[in-house]
Amino acid sequence: MSAKPDDRGSWMGTRLPRKEDLRLITGQGKYVADIVLPGMLHAVFVRSDYAHARLVNVDVSAALEAPGVVAVITGEEMKSHCRSLRQPVLLPNLPAKYPTYYGLAVDKVKFHGDPVAMVIARDKYQAVDAAELVVVDYEELPVVLDPEAALDADAPRVHDEEADNLMFEMTFTGGGTDEERAKNEAEVEKIFQSADVVVKGRFRVHRTGTTPMETRGVLAEWSASDGLTVYNTTQRPHIDRLAFADILDIPAEKARVIAPRDMGGGFGLKAPFYRESVVVAYACRKLGRPVRWIESRYESLMNIGQERGQINTLEVAASKDGKLLALRNRGIADVGTGQIGVYWGFVMPFLGAVEMPNAYTWEAGDTNLKVIFTNKACLTPSRAFGHFPTRFAMERAVDMVARKIGMEPSDLRRRNLVPRLPYTSVTGEYYDSGDFLKVWDNLMVQVDLPAFRKEQAEARAQGRYLGIGFGCGVELSGVASELMVPMENQPGYGAATVRIDPRGKVFIMGGDAPGGQGHETTISQIVAATFGISPEDTIITTGDTGTTPFGSGTIGARMGSYFASAVRKACDELREKITHVLAHDLGIRATMEEFAFTEGEVVYQRDPSKRKGFREIAERIVMFPINLPEGEVGGLETTAFFEAAKPMICFNADACVVEVELATGQFKVLRWQTSEDVGNVINPMIVDGQMQGAIIQGLSNAIFEEFIYNDQGQQMTADFEHYKLATAADVPDVKVTYASTPCPHTPLGTRGIGEGRPSAVPGALCNALVDALAPFDIDITELPIRPSVLWQKLKAAGAV
Repeated sequence: MSAKPDDRGSWMGTRLPRKEDLRLITGQGKYVADIVLPGMLHAVFVRSDYAHARLVNVDVSAALEAPGVVAVITGEEMKSHCRSLRQPVLLPNLPAKYPTYYGLAVDKVKFHGDPVAMVIARDKYQAVDAAELVVVDYEELPVVLDPEAALDADAPRVHDEEADNLMFEMTFTGGGTDEERAKNEAEVEKIFQSADVVVKGRFRVHRTGTTPMETRGVLAEWSASDGLTVYNTTQRPHIDRLAFADILDIPAEKARVIAPRDMGGGFGLKAPFYRESVVVAYACRKLGRPVRWIESRYESLMNIGQERGQINTLEVAASKDGKLLALRNRGIADVGTGQIGVYWGFVMPFLGAVEMPNAYTWEAGDTNLKVIFTNKACLTPSRAFGHFPTRFAMERAVDMVARKIGMEPSDLRRRNLVPRLPYTSVTGEYYDSGDFLKVWDNLMVQVDLPAFRKEQAEARAQGRYLGIGFGCGVELSGVASELMVPMENQPGYGAATVRIDPRGKVFIMGGDAPGGQGHETTISQIVAATFGISPEDTIITTGDTGTTPFGSGTIGARMGSYFASAVRKACDELREKITHVLAHDLGIRATMEEFAFTEGEVVYQRDPSKRKGFREIAERIVMFPINLPEGEVGGLETTAFFEAAKPMICFNADACVVEVELATGQFKVLRWQTSEDVGNVINPMIVDGQMQGAIIQGLSNAIFEEFIYNDQGQQMTADFEHYKLATAADVPDVKVTYASTPCPHTPLGTRGIGEGRPSAVPGALCNALVDALAPFDIDITELPIRPSVLWQKLKAAGAV
């Protein structure tokens, strides 16, 4: 191991190389597609060619006669033998229209790619060939693709059982009654009427999201004695286990879900409970043989990874000296069919509306969100969960205010940042701790704005157009039960089991399932720092419901806040026991605080000659539990839970520098500077990687990626030829800096930050482009932003 602990002998804050990487870069990783069970069969889905159609008949007879085919399952069979996915464990505690649906389409298909049947064969290629023999007789129906048009009284209904296409509507400001909200609206209107400055924009963000390297995969097996075991690419195995039990109507103790420790990315996309998993699990029980399905990239791009998809009509009122006064927003989200377990497509825009005020102080607000069914694939969670579109709108609107009053955008932002925490936003979001001004001031030191303005002026004199843009973001640091229970009907606490074996090795078990973030490394550092041992002496197991404590999943930046805190609590409980026994053996009266765990030993600090090796004391307690202190028993294992009393946050700020070529609209991101508050940093190398990846994901979403549907609802971007991702040549070097404030609510002072980080990116990017083209009065209110779009704007402004 090349890294060493710091001068204090602690592994916390050390750039420890990732423990996971050796097996991954040498081809020793083991993913779902690498798991082979005896007698395993292979599944392939038949998917709808239409976005909206009646299922007149599904003829599987020819497929059943094909070589190697064992079974073909249809929606009618699933409906007859399984419950719908509309089960309580998968339903949020929010007032919405939740469609009833099954593992496969029944009666009609509702989007291009809707699963109609599943073919099971002895090998994958036989299944693929047989799937082409399934004959589906469709009666094509009118499609509805535009969310605003979907609200029309005569619009085609996506779900026949519903009176209209409005899935969810909520006002997030003003109170809980119609009277209170009406009063608030009137007060906000009064502020707008008297404000010196009002800006208004219709901010549209396209469908885009995340694209993990590893697609989804499910391998299920059934035995009469043990029941169902599912190997699944999931971020939430414990939630999946309950869902499998409820939908398949089997005892919960007969269901086990294992998320392999190697998963090629999740980014939120693998957090929902998907219908394909149910069909595979049902098939293995029906056939008595293991069944595996590995999603193709075509299926992945057609069915999942689609988020954003919002229109926000945002108004901001401000004073002429740059004080933000009030915001008013009317949001519309295109949810697609709303058929994704746990999230149902609308939970993301719900949270995005909550987070719209961002880090700014507001006297008042009036925000409303409508989520609308269309004949598209359901929105699925993506990094920057729901607030990529709302933050784009807010960061652009703040710049528009600054431009209107002639104020430097960075100065306007600083003036309006929340000066002291805790603070509750106008939408009711609680900001627990931190120092926004400290983070902002660090960013400004890094960018040296006066020097840039000089560089910009000199470049313009030469006919070159440089610009700088800013953005910032309040992000969730884990998700407390206070928010998780109403939002997802699930708990938010973190849980960890820690066991020390007689050889002094420490085993850590966690129910959340990572997707490549480096949890094995960071957790090993926490344990090593706590016990004064090497990270190599730790073994981390995650994601197996049969061996780990219940966890709600790797979501919302929970690792650095919740799981890490639970691990530390469990370690402290064992430290207390170790020192209690050691003090007894040494014949002294001492508390845990009087001992140091360092360099593989436990040392009595008042008399360093009194010490014992960590392995030696572990073996004594586990293997020789005699002559113990009164009330103590042998063994070193405990499970600890961590729950924050209130939601916790982290904060970040970005600066982006661009250059635009007038003749073509081509632009290049020259520099990207960040300032981060992640609390106490466990491993700066891993956090740097998280931040760099997040910025690049945000740029890729904002510039390159877009899911496109034609007028018939056909998804036109289901391969990488048409769904473009940013490459290394397209993105800048990202400079990450820290201006952290330790979180007072976690035992290590840590915060989680990985989930929401891309959200400030599109605002900062577009603000930089507008700043570069300020002489031409260009504005940007829609994404994606591409050279062709900029060129059209420049042409309209007479610049080319």
